[in-house]
Amino acid sequence: MSTAGSAPRERTRRAGTAAAAALLAVGLSACAAVPSGGPVVEGAGGDAGSAAGSGYVRQLPPGPQAGVDPEGLVRGFLKSMGSFEENHSAAREYLAPEAGTDWAPGGQVLVYEDSSKLAIDTEVAEDGETATVRLLSSQLATIEASGQYLPADSGQVIDITMELVRTGGDQWRISRPPDRLVLSRSDVDLAYRPLNLYFFNRDRSTLVPDPVFLPVSSDRSATRLVKMLVEGPTGWLDAAVESAFPEDATADVAYDSGRVTVEVDASAGSEKQRFGMGAQLVWTLRQLTGVQELTLRVGGQEIDIPGEDGESLLPPENGYDSVNPSGVTGSLRAYFVRDGQMWALESESSDAKPQERRVPGAPGDGGAVLEQHAVSLDEDEVGGIRAGGREVVVAETADGSEYSTVLSGGEYTSLSWDGYGNLWVTEDVSTGGGDGQQDEEESESVAEDTERGDPPASPSPSPSPSGGGSGGEPGTRVWMLRGGADPVEVEAPDLADTEVTKLRLSRDGTRAAVLTDDGTGSGTELSVGRVVHSDDGVTVSGELPLATELQDVTDVSWRGGDQLAVLGGSEEEVGQGYLVSLDGSTETTSAGAPPGTDMVGITAAPGLPLLSSTEDDNIWMTNDRINWQRVIEGTNAVYPG
Repeated sequence: MSTAGSAPRERTRRAGTAAAAALLAVGLSACAAVPSGGPVVEGAGGDAGSAAGSGYVRQLPPGPQAGVDPEGLVRGFLKSMGSFEENHSAAREYLAPEAGTDWAPGGQVLVYEDSSKLAIDTEVAEDGETATVRLLSSQLATIEASGQYLPADSGQVIDITMELVRTGGDQWRISRPPDRLVLSRSDVDLAYRPLNLYFFNRDRSTLVPDPVFLPVSSDRSATRLVKMLVEGPTGWLDAAVESAFPEDATADVAYDSGRVTVEVDASAGSEKQRFGMGAQLVWTLRQLTGVQELTLRVGGQEIDIPGEDGESLLPPENGYDSVNPSGVTGSLRAYFVRDGQMWALESESSDAKPQERRVPGAPGDGGAVLEQHAVSLDEDEVGGIRAGGREVVVAETADGSEYSTVLSGGEYTSLSWDGYGNLWVTEDVSTGGGDGQQDEEESESVAEDTERGDPPASPSPSPSPSGGGSGGEPGTRVWMLRGGADPVEVEAPDLADTEVTKLRLSRDGTRAAVLTDDGTGSGTELSVGRVVHSDDGVTVSGELPLATELQDVTDVSWRGGDQLAVLGGSEEEVGQGYLVSLDGSTETTSAGAPPGTDMVGITAAPGLPLLSSTEDDNIWMTNDRINWQRVIEGTNAVYPG
């Protein structure tokens, strides 16, 4: 993680006409800024700074029942661990006196599915005064000390032994409890809330959400959240992001009646660095409904935070919207294809009917037959994979433009633009590149069917393969084309032995959502990896599985900095849209499906409706994830990215 101060640069985004969704008056979420004032002193501010919000219900388990046996006592103890009230006072009632005083669970929290899947083995000593209880369960996940929720590896188990003694009154109590919390998934849902810490991408143009889980209790959460932010990102995201706070900085934080005061023990740094610290704090604290004001002092110097004393959260134009976590600062158009030509949906105002406009230059001419296409975030370029999958081309969205070949000779399967203007491409190397002659013939056949000729292109052959799968084993190579032109092979160790069917870069450029098939028959899996740029090159690694309950996932798109839209199915539903959180635990929610037809693609963008391409060559959209409406005839709808 770099901490050097740098400019909060504006991203180049087209802010003129709105996208198809904007056409329907769906706005981007507001940015927040909080004003300044107040000393560093804890006040009697109640619980307004809690992560719980107004819906929090305090968990107060009843405590152990008289005469309960060792297994029953351990089960009750496990359930009481989910209460954080008064430093786990409910769980301490199950402990022997000395253990209750000394017990200080810390480090990782172990997560299992539910109590019905626990195996508990009890062994009582011959004298009946002591007992040993062994707990076994498949491990679902861990919550790291940093707050990050990490799914467990397949086959990982929880194996814990506790010792019990009889105390006065002939009651069993735990004399040697585990040194960490052990919680069921439902207990985690009740005891924790997912929140985001915000850090910067590598050019400081966009804030990047770093999901963490914070205990929900009557203890104030604002102070915890700020301290976690100043300490830095979670280990998983660390190498991909930067912080405006110096690496060795510490913070004193106080909360009083809606006001948070932060004293950072570090040099105030440059104006750009101070801007960054303010932006990170404001976007992080605005998640807590009770926080209305902020005072930030760095090295004794008070930092100006936009807003007026006593005012609540402010609209984005008065604060830090230039670095908002959506990855865009203007409105995005939606793009689709009809009769081989690319069209954009736009409107003069949010309440006007959407109008289609043919994209200028080669994309709108329809001369090149593309299997897939992606539009850059500034909407100035279109990248595509030609029919047959053997060639990647790029053209400007300007009159007179032509497609230029930027990769060729491989078997290309997916492409996506990042926020830095780089085009990412995946290449299938499962069979060493496939039958090139056959693919070329198929490409020519498709082109002939269109009765159009491809525009001339400047050849730029793909570099020679350095390896790949053989004998039918899956394999993938990942390319990043700097500026959409210069190919750089990306190191992607987690993807090398899989077949990647989709790769989508986050609009902030720090993460990649991937659909993979490892060839074992387990089907397509959704995961997210971090993207790290260094002097040695570019790496995508640390793949974390997401939405493991879904089956047959066929498409994925970034809806925001911390949420994906996917097309997939479950045991109950087949072929519909879903929203997937990146925190790893929040339940996947259904986005429904257009009636009377099958979805073949899904695309999303911050604050805009979901769009779906369907098998009958129509584009559908939804604002509420319940009612889908047909928008226009066409295929392969995409938002930029």
